[in-house]
Amino acid sequence: MDLSVNLAGIALGHPLMNAAGTCKLFDGKEGVEELTRSAVSAVMVGSITLKERAGNSGEVYYSDPLLFSLNSLGLPNPGSVYYREHLPKMAAAVHGAGKFLFVSVAGFVPSEYAVLTRIAVERGADFVELNCSCPNIWQGEEQKQIACFNPKIVAEILRCLDRQFVGEDIRLAVKLSPFSDPELLKEVAEVIAESKLVKAVTAVNTFPNAFSFDETGKPRITPGGGLAGLAGPALMPIGLGQVRQLRDLLPKRIDIIGVGGITKGQDILDYLRAGAKAVQIATAFMDRGARVFSEILGEFVDLVGD
Repeated sequence: MDLSVNLAGIALGHPLMNAAGTCKLFDGKEGVEELTRSAVSAVMVGSITLKERAGNSGEVYYSDPLLFSLNSLGLPNPGSVYYREHLPKMAAAVHGAGKFLFVSVAGFVPSEYAVLTRIAVERGADFVELNCSCPNIWQGEEQKQIACFNPKIVAEILRCLDRQFVGEDIRLAVKLSPFSDPELLKEVAEVIAESKLVKAVTAVNTFPNAFSFDETGKPRITPGGGLAGLAGPALMPIGLGQVRQLRDLLPKRIDIIGVGGITKGQDILDYLRAGAKAVQIATAFMDRGARVFSEILGEFVDLVGD
């Protein structure tokens, strides 16, 4: 059975891959080898930042596999110096397995996205995802603005990319948070559509600033007073709604990658029906390990083969 999909000009063997933030660090190295051996069609590394980040401290992840997950990781990664050295090795491993290397980048000012994208592209990435949607960056008591909710910031990020890659054909995606305001989503979609470099939109990142108590009445998450990104099954109807709206708002040349709450093969099919070309998994991978990709892909094959 042919499960291949063409995502932004990349011929993926099937539509399933891991989401950003899940290629964990093991002893200072990304978990690329484990993911390369799994059933994913592409390996997503990052998000990466210019400087090394330890990430948030304390309790930063909670999951009830049947309901929802919360996370406030804070973009932990070893920084751009590490990736300049190690991305070529990651690319060689991934390409050697007949798969593709995707890299998520996260800047703190618009120009950093261009610098990080240049590093990723020159060091072997096939596809770069611009993380404009991380909700879990705290500076003391202050929460960093989520870039995608400000169309002017998104426009400046893309202008920096357009200036950096004049005349070059690279593959970029913009990752968005869930939007509750349809007019704001439309405005951001119009900004994205103006860039010739953007080939896809990833929808969605976690829902910002969710909260849950544990059995003792304490917040389940430590940073930000317990506020964290909501993911897992509870996010899926939101993710599907965002994909459906974006498919109507964006030109056909821009593909959509669906993310949020995928735990079984039917969920992949639902995202594709809503307008996604490919999908990513985060919470189910964190909870069930790399075997989740073969399990869910097998269920998807059974469904589309009927």
